[in-house]
Amino acid sequence: MKRNLIKVIGISFIIFFILSWVIPVGTYSGGELETSSIDPVGLVDFVQTPLSAIVTFALYVVVFACIGGFYGVIEKAGVLDKISKGWAAKFEGKESSFLVISVILFSLLSSFTGLIIPLFILVPLFAAAIFKMGYDKLTALASTVGGILVGSIGSIYGFNITGYTKNLLSLDMNNHVWPRVIILVLLTIALCVTVVKSSKKSKKEEKKEIKKEKVEDKKEVVETKKEEKVSEPVKQVNKNVKKENKKPNKKNTNKSKGNTRNLAVVDNVKKIENKKAVSAVPFAVIFVLMLIITFVGMYNWYYSFDIKVFTDFHEALMGVKIKKFAIFENLLSGANQFGYWSNMDFAALITFTSFVISKVYRFKFGEFVEAFIQGFRKWLPTALYAALANVILVILYTTLQSGNGNLVETINGTIFGWADG
Repeated sequence: MKRNLIKVIGISFIIFFILSWVIPVGTYSGGELETSSIDPVGLVDFVQTPLSAIVTFALYVVVFACIGGFYGVIEKAGVLDKISKGWAAKFEGKESSFLVISVILFSLLSSFTGLIIPLFILVPLFAAAIFKMGYDKLTALASTVGGILVGSIGSIYGFNITGYTKNLLSLDMNNHVWPRVIILVLLTIALCVTVVKSSKKSKKEEKKEIKKEKVEDKKEVVETKKEEKVSEPVKQVNKNVKKENKKPNKKNTNKSKGNTRNLAVVDNVKKIENKKAVSAVPFAVIFVLMLIITFVGMYNWYYSFDIKVFTDFHEALMGVKIKKFAIFENLLSGANQFGYWSNMDFAALITFTSFVISKVYRFKFGEFVEAFIQGFRKWLPTALYAALANVILVILYTTLQSGNGNLVETINGTIFGWADG
């Protein structure tokens, strides 16, 4: 799988390397595209660009690794297992309904917020439940990340798509909103049908079910044999009892004690741990609150809808002084205002939330650090691939020698030209 990912990234890089020698670069000015000559990726750039991508997009490594750390903490707390098992039990026999709900939720959140990277905080939670239901990795990926991509394509108010187009072409956020809604609905339905029709149970789960059936069959055979064996001593005891009744003067105390043991048929006793059941309620409250703060903080309200309330509040807060000393400006140094949060702010919020959850579930500080690092390490390879995949964006968005624009503007301009207005 890892080799295939490297191949896909490498082939994509070569394709866009070739396109840079064919497609001229362009830039938008006043809603009009201005193109110039080609700005090709040279031989030196061919080597430097992948390295530049890793350095430039190292932030994604941090974000994805922090998401891994977050799940390392909730996994140690037992919350992840509790929620995934609960959802799996609730949708038992209706597993396909959960897949549909997952696709719809992810596509709507992606379409309305456009916050693709932050939405990955939800992916492992839903994927864990999908795995508990016995589905394979491809089904889990399509039901979660697939929904994010569909929502991005059918973006209604996502700033990374609709907001970008609004500012690029001097349009309104509500411009052609109904066609976007129709595209989103059609794509979401198409993905739901595809996921449900092509969903497969994991081979491991199938093997487990087969083993379960075999074990249950063996248990039944063993139980029947036990019953047969137990019935024989019972018959013998009945005979002894009859003999004892015939000879009342003889004492058979030892024999009777030994025979009572044969009558005692006791099932295996399951050991019950004296631990309180883990509650998922505190986690759910903290998690939802974190999502709300993330969406409010990272969505650009001013450039999307000209909403200035967060900007005004931030300026007023930073202007508070105690004897000419700007208390909040210094206390909250480095904090961006709502609407301008970056992925680094998101990574900091994830880390802080992980710490809060660890305290709620009574972790020691050492346990928190250990769990966070374990999750961090687990997600590190995925984070590195996420950063490396952005090598394509470096070619698309970076202005190399000419300084007259980039490839993405020309490609977008061509697509925009397919429709009037």
